[in-house]
Amino acid sequence: MNEKVNDQLKWYQACFRIFGDTLQPDRASEELGIRATNSGLKGEILSSSRLKKPLLSSVWILESPLDKQVPLEEHLKWLLDALEPKIEIICRIAKQYETDFFCGFSSDNGQGGCTFSVVLLERLARLGVPLVLDLYPPGPITLDSSLD
Repeated sequence: MNEKVNDQLKWYQACFRIFGDTLQPDRASEELGIRATNSGLKGEILSSSRLKKPLLSSVWILESPLDKQVPLEEHLKWLLDALEPKIEIICRIAKQYETDFFCGFSSDNGQGGCTFSVVLLERLARLGVPLVLDLYPPGPITLDSSLD
């Protein structure tokens, strides 16, 4: 199988998440000056959730809009470009609530991975937010499955 075909069998997704029982997603959007891709209050069911379970805590999510075929590093760069200008706000929020960069990867054959440049790792480190890499077996799964 050639490389181009292999690339089409892989998908990558990334988002920045804020969690907390007392989190007010609308307020987080206001403070950051960024509209959440998805958000909800503790006990609500996210409209995008395939499991339809109530949220265990309130959540604010900014998803990368890039195509799922684009390498994971590019998704993270997009998120960092949006979030780095708000570094002081993110640092303050991260002291009060749980935050992370949540990344998903899958391939049809179950193998593969990604590489992060030193520059990207430095950018991530400056924000002081954990990076979560979730590996999925072949097949369609959405990032919000980790919220349920």
